[in-house]
Amino acid sequence: MVEKIYRGIFWTGYLAVLIFAFIPVSGSLNRIKVGPEAFKFRMDHILHFTAYFLICMYYLAGRLKGFTLFGKDSPGKFFLITLFLAVSTEVVQIWVPVRSFNVFDAVANVAGLFFGAVIIKAVLKRRIKAEGGGL
Repeated sequence: MVEKIYRGIFWTGYLAVLIFAFIPVSGSLNRIKVGPEAFKFRMDHILHFTAYFLICMYYLAGRLKGFTLFGKDSPGKFFLITLFLAVSTEVVQIWVPVRSFNVFDAVANVAGLFFGAVIIKAVLKRRIKAEGGGL
């Protein structure tokens, strides 16, 4: 029962992120920066990084409790489906009115996912060693 709730929360969040990418939102964070300004560090990038990092930590918390999202090869499937979300939510904004594609948002998404995946791998590897299973 708890694993079903875990999966439900994950998929609800996943769909919410995907749906939000299609909703027109206006604001100063949507402006495309060109030239030297393109390399300014924006709070928006920290939020993108943090969102995908937290998705990874949610997945890790579930794994540590013994939950899975996909059954076999859960880490690989998790990484691929979350990578798809990280990239596709930015690309679809090309066609959404008032939204704009920003390659740095996509990079921040993937960086948060990558950093989270490294932590997942390290924690799970350490746990397997602690249980005497080796790797």
